Amino acid sequence: MITDSTAVSFNAWTSSRMGIQAGTNLMDQSAQTIAQQSVTATDSSGNPSSRASDGDLIGAMVQQGIGLYQVQASVKGLEIANKTLDSLFRITA
Repeated sequence: MITDSTAVSFNAWTSSRMGIQAGTNLMDQSAQTIAQQSVTATDSSGNPSSRASDGDLIGAMVQQGIGLYQVQASVKGLEIANKTLDSLFRITA
């Protein structure tokens, strides 16, 4: 039983770690979109190139929030998995 509980806690830890990575990736991607909004480059003819639409900016800002919530939820899952493993190790000690 303890081995099964340890495996479940380890799987929760792994899932949480992957969730943190996915959330930070989402935040990185949307941060690039937001940063590109403030940069206006010129094309080969010297005319300003078109920037992304306001919808892209709003979508990127929403993705920032989603990424943040995903990271926060995954950190909470990691905390729970750590507490569970700590309890299991104390029981077996």
